[in-house]
This record gives sequence, C-alpha cells and structure tokens, in this order.
Amino acid sequence: MIFRSPIAVFLAALMGLLPAASAFARGAAAAPAASREAADDANAAGEEDDGALFGAAADLKQLNGLRWAPDDVGPSPDANNHGSTPQEMPNHSLRNAIREATYAVRDGDTLRAIAYRYLMSPAAVAVVNNLPFDGQRDPPLKPGQVLTLPILSGAPIGFKEGEQLTSGPGISAMKTDDSNWGRPEMVQLLRTTFREMNKRWPQKHPVLVGSLSRPGGGRLGHHKSHRSGQDADIGYLTNSANRDRWGKPTVDEIDWQRMWFVVDTLERSGQLAAIFMAPQLQKKLYQYAAAHGEAESRLEHLFQYGPKGSHGDTLIRFAAGHRDHFHVRFITARDMGGKDS
Repeated sequence: MIFRSPIAVFLAALMGLLPAASAFARGAAAAPAASREAADDANAAGEEDDGALFGAAADLKQLNGLRWAPDDVGPSPDANNHGSTPQEMPNHSLRNAIREATYAVRDGDTLRAIAYRYLMSPAAVAVVNNLPFDGQRDPPLKPGQVLTLPILSGAPIGFKEGEQLTSGPGISAMKTDDSNWGRPEMVQLLRTTFREMNKRWPQKHPVLVGSLSRPGGGRLGHHKSHRSGQDADIGYLTNSANRDRWGKPTVDEIDWQRMWFVVDTLERSGQLAAIFMAPQLQKKLYQYAAAHGEAESRLEHLFQYGPKGSHGDTLIRFAAGHRDHFHVRFITARDMGGKDS
C-alpha cells in the first residue's frame, strides 16, 4: 500500500479537473459565437436592413473634408450591344456621402481586403490612389504605405445618368413600378453576367431581380440604400426550370453552381463593395466554392460566415432581411469621377 500525503492527493485531484475546466472554457467561448450565428440566421428572414452599408470607418482618421462627387461621372460608357442607352435622369436632390480617410497598409494586406473591410470596391480604392488595377490581380502594396480611402459616411442620393434593367436573357425583372433603374456600368455588369449565365444553363430559370433605384435616385420605400443607382436585390437561384417569385428556397433547392458563378463573376470585376446574404447560405456557398477548387485564402476575404466560424471585414456579410434574396452594392471606378472641396 502506497501512502500519499494530503498535499499530493490534492494536487492529483486538481490535475484531474484541468481537462474539464479547459473544455468548459472552450465551450463558454464558443457559445456566444454559436448563439450569434443562430440569432443572425433567425434575423435573416426579417425586415430588410441595408443600413450596414454605411459607417464602417470609425477607426480611421478623417482628412480635410474633401468629398468625392460620384454624381459627376463624366462621359457615358459605350452602351453598344447592351440593349439600351444610358439616359439623363430627373434632377433629384443629389448628396455626396463619400469622405476621404487615410490608412497605413499592414503586413499581409491586399487591395481587396482593405476595400472590403471598409465597404468600398477595389476599383474605387485603386482610382483614388492611382494604382493599376484591371479587376483581376491586385496591385502590390508595401507595409506602411499610406492609402487614401473613400468612405461612405451616409447614404448617397441621386444619379445624373441611368439605365433601366429590364427582362432579357437570363433576367426576369420583377419590378414594374419604375424602381429598376441604376447607374449604367452597374446595369451593364449585371446584364452581361446574367446573359453569360443563361448561355451556360439555358434550362434553368432566369435571375429574379427586384429593386434597384428610382429614376435619378432618392428615397425608395423602407430602404436605407437603393437611393443612388448602385444597389440591386437579387433572388437566390434554384434548380428549377421556372420560378416567378423569390420565396425562401431551402439549402437543397438552391443551385449552388449558378450562385457561385454569379458571385464569382461580379466579384472579379473589382466593382463590388458589399453583398448581404443569410449566414447559413454563406456557409454553403463557401463550401461549394472550396470543393470546386477555389483557394481558401480568397474565400476567407469574401465570406463573413465560413466553416471555421465567423469574422468581419469581408465582402459578403450578414444584414437582416436577406433570406429570400441577396443584396449587391456596386461602386465602380467611374463613380469616382470628381472631387468637391
């Protein structure tokens, strides 16, 4: 029989408790993240909240009050083969809501990562900083390099030139109340993407497109955005041949191949600033893209919700009310056409 002192017994009991305490601590840390995700999923079907598009730069130093004027966008882009010609918009009240801020590049930063962190498009950041950018490969950045960032500090209102997104190849425009107008480059990017999708999968239903903006912009219903021709609501794509309303398709009903084609194509343009999508659908789309060869390093910058949990500062984010559709915000290089003092 081996005799052990009371101190030795106490120490042995303490060592036995450590694994359980560690597991408990891990569970306590994981619980809030899991509960946040569950809450976000529950809120995904509620009333749409796109106000998260604004006010992302609280940690940045604001500069001297210069404002970019995205309403002064210069000559029209070439509208050939796009189905319609850009038109002058009604003279609604215009409000510029983009301010300048400085940002010091950190180790590992890319143009896309910085732009998405502050709800801006890579193309816009490249234009402001005179960086070469073709929408594909990010220009090299050096740690400590100081960039000027255009930051949305509120909802921009109005646009001087617009184009109507009507039904066509790959597109079913759901709105007939004159709320399907947008800035020409955004409309043309959507039209080109959906046309190519239709060529590849002609047997599937077209994209169901909801609200863009009113002609010339201004307040649109309950939306905090959709006021400047830069936003579009798009129904989730499903495997069916016919679909005439959004609804809330199940994970099994959604056509993940076409969903990834649309998101991937639009993101590679470099003109996207944000996508709002329900958490559970983000995770499934992430998994589909990873399973089909997309690099994890890219997907980590795109999705707030992935297989490793959630994190912020990404292109695709959660905002309430996006279980039956996803919301895309474009800020094209052409939108950064001038500056007001």
